[in-house]
Formats: sequence, structure tokens, C-alpha cells
Amino acid sequence: MSENAWIRRGMWVLGAALCPMLGCDPEPEPQPNPDPGTRVQLRVPLYSYIPDAAGDGLKAMAARLESDFERQHPEVDLVVNPSCFKDDLYEPAQLASSLKGEGDCAYDVVETDTAILGELVGTGAVRPWSALPQGPNWHPAGIAASTLDGKLYGVPHWLCAHYIVSRSESVSNARTVDELVRILSSRKTPEVDLAANLLGSWNLPSLYLDAWTDTYGPAQVQSAVTTERYDTQVIAGLKKLAGACETSTGNPCIDGTYDAAENVDLPATLFAEGKADVTLGYSERLHTILKKLPAGANREELRISPAPLGEGNQPLLFTDSFFLGARCVDECEKAAIAFVNYMSQASTFAWILLSEDAPEAGRVPRYLMPAALDAYQAPGLREDPFYQQIDLTTRTGGAFPNKGLLEIRKTMRDHILQELTTATAP
Repeated sequence: MSENAWIRRGMWVLGAALCPMLGCDPEPEPQPNPDPGTRVQLRVPLYSYIPDAAGDGLKAMAARLESDFERQHPEVDLVVNPSCFKDDLYEPAQLASSLKGEGDCAYDVVETDTAILGELVGTGAVRPWSALPQGPNWHPAGIAASTLDGKLYGVPHWLCAHYIVSRSESVSNARTVDELVRILSSRKTPEVDLAANLLGSWNLPSLYLDAWTDTYGPAQVQSAVTTERYDTQVIAGLKKLAGACETSTGNPCIDGTYDAAENVDLPATLFAEGKADVTLGYSERLHTILKKLPAGANREELRISPAPLGEGNQPLLFTDSFFLGARCVDECEKAAIAFVNYMSQASTFAWILLSEDAPEAGRVPRYLMPAALDAYQAPGLREDPFYQQIDLTTRTGGAFPNKGLLEIRKTMRDHILQELTTATAP
């Protein structure tokens, strides 16, 4: 062992001895650097639709993931977000080609939405994991969404749910869509009641399924993934919700205004600037809102609560999971298992959630939902009231369907949109 290796070993032993007294976890014992020619390369595109806290295209986050992981596993050359990656994360055929090594940018593990799990499994490009990483307290919805035909195809990473962000306790306490709309209307403020993107081929069907779950519970939500019939009660509630977006010039929530790529942050910005009473979106919209708050604004006025979209308020949770490529075997599979174990640690979740890859000045948490519930009790998160509210209100959330929506989502959107824009008979 070299002199430097002895020094590193001595520092690790000292840290391991002191940590029980200081209440910390020691860094993994340093390992000798292997011959570069013997390292196994693991290529992993991550789910990209998360807040870019550093404003660098997630490059600093990827670099830290690589360095932290390789320090623990020097036998692996981890490549996060390969520069050649161009696949649409919601197109199973594209992902399958790359996972099979057929495209210009082959990779071994991919993180994407379990809403396309059935279709991705159908390509034969992914195979089940042998087991979940041991230790984390997984949200049951994440496991359910990652499982198909009794086989675990995904290791859960992020969860998502529809939330209402407001500055009103009465709004945050609303438990049905009728109650929410009534409270918004009664406020009689000059600002528009609601700013939110209710359109999109994924958005509108997802809102319908969430509203269906609010009304009937999550157990049979897969049956609502259909173009044959739409529940009249659910449609009526969504129509009232969309009506809260009406302005003197139209309805930007469903006319495509907020669905335009250049306007993706507009609803959150309007709310942050006090030009809308509430906004609706995923919890990570808080990241944008806090960045857009005017100087001197009081963030403690903000309220976040699961969106009541039907005749109740039962959260429906989306899941982003890691999928193992069918050709990733032997040493590649060992590296993949080590990687998902690292990504599942509360400490890894914590620095990503707290945006520690971004410059400290003006740093804003991402407010994503971790699939491992332990992360909410990590230092920095357990003191954050928004994170604690997100955790508390979604513990009993159900799993979003993991098959069937991909091919019919545009038809569902068109049908539901027609219902929302058709005048109600007198």
C-alpha cells in the first residue's frame, strides 16, 4: 500500500471512530484505484424534467453524482446523462433501441416514467431487478407503479402529484373540487382565480385520472384508462376547475397558451407575482415560484396542498424509476445495482433535493418528492415545512396506472377537451 493510501486509510479509521460521538456516518473506506482498463462503464440517462437548480443543464448535478459514486466504487466508470443522449423519455421504441445497443448512444440503465412501463417491457429491452435496494422505507405507490405482472422492473426514484399552491388557508383546506372552486370564487379578488396548464396529451388525461381517483379511490383507476366512456361526474368537476381560469380574453389554461414550450413557467410566475390567486402543478413548481417571488415577498404565506380534483382528495402519484437494460449483465449488472443503491440513500436524495449542486447564493430546493420516505427526515429536509407538508399529505397516495395510456392519451385529451369547452345546456 502506498504512503498516500496509508494516509487515506488512517483518516478513514479516525473518522469512523469519531462519527458515533458526532452523530454522523463515516465516508466509505477508500479503495485502491483499479487499473483503468479493468473498470466497467455504466451509462445512465436520468429523468430530465426536474428543476435545473444550477441553470447549467444539470451538468453540476451529473458531475457530483459521478464523483461521489466513483469514490465509493472506483471499479465503475459512471457516465451520467451521456452527451449523445437524444431519446424522448416517453417513447419506448427509442429507449428500447438504445438500451439494446442499436442506436448511436447505447446505455445500460435509464430513468423514466412508469406510466410507460407496460409498453417499455413489451419491447423486450428491459428486465426485472433482482431486488429493491435494502434499507430505504419505500413509498408503496412507487413500488406498485414499478411492478408489472408481479415482477419488479423499476427501482423508484421520484414521485409526483398534483398540488394547489396558494396564499390562503381556506384554499389549502378544500377537500373537493366544488369546495375549491366555491372558495376561489367567493374571494372576489381582481386576479384570475387559477393559472395552470390543463392541456397537453399527458396533462389532461392525467388530471382526469387524478380526479377519477379523488372520486372513486385508486384501486380501480386502471379501468379509467379508456376512450370508450368518461365519467360524467368527474368531467363536470374538471369543467368547473377549468372555469376558474376564465379571463376576459379567453381561457389560457385550456386554449394552449400555458401549454406552449416558452410558457412552461408562466402559471407559476403569475402566481409568484400576485397575478393569480392559485396555481396547480407538481410540487417542484415551488422551486420556480420561490425563484420568481418579488424582493421582500413573504414565502411563509405560501401554502401547498394536494389538488382536490373530484369529489374527495385522494392523491394519485406518478413515479419515475430506474430500468435495467436487458443486455446489462454480469459486471454491468453489479455496477447498476451499486448505482441504484447509491441513488436510494437518504444522503444522496438530500443533496439533490436541497439543490447543493447549485451555487450557495440564492440556492432554492427542488421540492421534488423522493420515493424513499426516509429522505424527508434527512438534515435540511426535516426542518423545511414545505417538504414536511408534502410528505404528510401524500403518504397514502395511490399509484398512477403503468400501462395503456401511451397510445390513447391524445384521443383522451381531445375527448375531454371537447367536454370542457362545450357549453352547458340551460
